[in-house]
Amino acid sequence: MFNSKHHISLITAVLPSPSANAVINDLTSNEVTDVLVSNARGTLLRDHWWKSWVPPISPSKTMLRMVVPARDVERVVNTVIVEGKLDLQAAGAVFSTPCESAYVGSEFHNLRTKETLNTTTESNKLSENLSAIFCSVGHSLSDRIAKAAINAGAHGPIVHYAEGKGLRDRLGWLRITKDSEQEILMVLADNSDVEGIFAAMAKAGEFHLPGRGFMYRLPVDKGMFNLPSRIANPHYPANTQQIIHAIDNLTGHTHWRDQAVFDVGGEGKGIGLNLGQQKQQELINQICFSAVVNRDQSQDFMDLMLDAGAPGLNVSYSRFVAMYEDEHEHPDLAHAHINHEYATIRCITNQATANSVTEAVESQAEEKGIKDVCVLAHSVPRIAKYVPGTKDHRVKSKLAMAS
Repeated sequence: MFNSKHHISLITAVLPSPSANAVINDLTSNEVTDVLVSNARGTLLRDHWWKSWVPPISPSKTMLRMVVPARDVERVVNTVIVEGKLDLQAAGAVFSTPCESAYVGSEFHNLRTKETLNTTTESNKLSENLSAIFCSVGHSLSDRIAKAAINAGAHGPIVHYAEGKGLRDRLGWLRITKDSEQEILMVLADNSDVEGIFAAMAKAGEFHLPGRGFMYRLPVDKGMFNLPSRIANPHYPANTQQIIHAIDNLTGHTHWRDQAVFDVGGEGKGIGLNLGQQKQQELINQICFSAVVNRDQSQDFMDLMLDAGAPGLNVSYSRFVAMYEDEHEHPDLAHAHINHEYATIRCITNQATANSVTEAVESQAEEKGIKDVCVLAHSVPRIAKYVPGTKDHRVKSKLAMAS
């Protein structure tokens, strides 16, 4: 039976592999939470002609995701900061996104409820004024969007891979014309900067055109990030993002960014990040679904969501790391890690469709034998994507052109 949960958060961490292993060992050994582990990479731009002839070297990262009760967020985040050494330069990032609701299957065991988690821990200086931008695009557009994000003042986006599911799978033999591989770019930014970065990425990605992908922003409850802008020569003592944060600390505010006028590479004058931005059309009342399901049951669950009206899905795969629980039956496996393959399925849709998908999950998932699943719903304040005009709109446009 599905249980409805409240006050649930999804914690995401991006770390180098050695630091990620230390975090996983601490969280799982102390039975704080189980961890979803997947591969990611940093940004390496080919912004010179000769780089197209050189095989790219992707700075590898490990992405961790944990589903925890809201009361445990600060402890888990602080564990990631301490064990992951996020105080070091370019060490990584961690942030939590609160969920509007969560639906947990009867065999999903990632939510810890032990009273020992209520113990207090020393609090790090976590920012509560952050937002996370997620951008799903094809490989050909990712470099352009990453460069736009960096030029707008963001760190180099973290990239992981996904597959597009939905319409493509229902096109029959025509599905060969549509690329299923997607790159997911993730950017963390201060709320004072996020609008400018979002606008720059949306302009570079041309999301108002069909077939370009989509981008959305999620509010962050608590977080901390220390990510490089790009791979550069080691003799540079600081990157652009670190310089910007240093000026913020010196001035005590971020308004200097709005007033700054600077020289743009000899091509004239430019203005601060938050001036001269064009107002973009926003979709409202959008919901982001994130379903974590056992990979063996993922296809059935995707079919359920698509039949309920989900417009399209992004699917990425990861391994689920947990401590072996039944130590009495197999004492030789005590304190051993177990790994299972899981799929993370995401879609962005409106409130009405979200309600339809939620009802289908609650009423049909158990009947189909899908019990090892957790569905998280996040409210999306802003999204950039292609919005097709209605039939009436197209007719009116043709009449206006004819007249």
